[in-house]
Amino acid sequence: MSKIIRIVGVLLVLVVVVAAAAPFWFGIQAEKRYHNLIQQMSKGGSGTFTTTSYERGWLSSNAETLVTLPGLPLDMLVKHDISHGPLAIDRIMRGDLVFTPAGAFISSRATLTPRKGTPAGMVKDFAKYLPPITAETVFGLTGGGAETDIKVAPMKRKTKDGGEINWRGLTGTLVFGDDGHINTQLSTPGISLSSKNGPFSVGKISFQSDARGDGGIMFGNSSLYVAKMDIGPDVSVKGLKFTTRAKPAGKHITSTINYQVKDITVGTDHYGPGQLTLQLRKLNTAALRQFEQKVNGISKRGLPEEQRQMMVAAETMKLIASLSKSAPVLEVTKLSFKAREGELTGKAKLVLDGSKLNVAENMMLLLRALQGDAELSIPPSMVKAILTPRIRSDIENYKQRGILSQREANQLTPNVMSRIVDEVYPSYLNKNSFTKLLIPSGAYYTITASFRQGKFLVNNRPFGQPLLGFGRGT
Repeated sequence: MSKIIRIVGVLLVLVVVVAAAAPFWFGIQAEKRYHNLIQQMSKGGSGTFTTTSYERGWLSSNAETLVTLPGLPLDMLVKHDISHGPLAIDRIMRGDLVFTPAGAFISSRATLTPRKGTPAGMVKDFAKYLPPITAETVFGLTGGGAETDIKVAPMKRKTKDGGEINWRGLTGTLVFGDDGHINTQLSTPGISLSSKNGPFSVGKISFQSDARGDGGIMFGNSSLYVAKMDIGPDVSVKGLKFTTRAKPAGKHITSTINYQVKDITVGTDHYGPGQLTLQLRKLNTAALRQFEQKVNGISKRGLPEEQRQMMVAAETMKLIASLSKSAPVLEVTKLSFKAREGELTGKAKLVLDGSKLNVAENMMLLLRALQGDAELSIPPSMVKAILTPRIRSDIENYKQRGILSQREANQLTPNVMSRIVDEVYPSYLNKNSFTKLLIPSGAYYTITASFRQGKFLVNNRPFGQPLLGFGRGT
């Protein structure tokens, strides 16, 4: 009997020892996996993730990550509370009864921190409109990846002009795979802004991505969908979708970008559906990786913002020169936008061929390296939409100068104005710096453009006029 008691006692001691040692061993593994996760996120190319501290204990650990996003004057400091597996004993002792076994449990919260040279007041101004950001990450028990649930809390804030920002919150999940894949699902009911300039709202936004980061370059697919966007009382956009796809092609990358919109309403006029598809080909992978590494290195140095921007601009010019050696192509493979009467269509192709030019030594040679062609076919209804503001402005001037009597002015109902625009818009074609370039072609208007050896041609003629009204009144 005593022998059995001794065996049971030994077993109990072993269980206690294993139970006590397990969190320490899982803590060692959690630290390794934490650093691997930070490295995986940095490879995604969305910014620089740097571990600024890691303190490992027996049951739990604490860590801090500095997130540097290029182009922003502020960084984000993320603090992590890490509970070691297989059970979060420290949480259970605090009354958080989570008994699901896992490799580790990480609670994270983000705050803004000023970058060197950034005014301290800017942090307060940003923080005022930044809702709390928290995340819960779980490492798998037997290795594998990790899963993170993100929450950005709802928030209402008054603006300086007496308006209001209403942010309805965001939730999402990130799944990190062993093979480097990151699957992202984010959604928000939207945001609205009221101000003296009128209302603005964006509703039901969702983002999905299945990508793999490799040396700062993301390969894979992503999509952003906006169910509805209202701009003021008269403009509404429905069914806006933006998708991207990047895939390796030998030593290069091919990237396809697609924009789609279901409907655009301006007043009583409806436009859409529409689609624009862009394709980037022959982008040198090694040059892009080198650029990403150098930009991240600049960001880590904590330089004043102006100096950082100058250094990034210099690296960008070097990148363009390097990319030109493989003659990258930007092509509009599809442009379609339906209007009330007809459909806008077009195509374009640009090639930056610096394979036989020393662009790195003389950036002006980029003008010789760049060549391209474009053509556009526009229905009359869109031409009218371009000219309508000018026609309405002239009619308003006639009223103010007394050329129109009060009786005539009172008769200018929306239907009457529409008939006037239909009748007089052809005489206004030459009064607009863009429409004056259009050539009638059947029931449509067309325009072509080309760029060769630094010369820009429109409709096969040298062009030296401002386009789309820039630089000159219409």
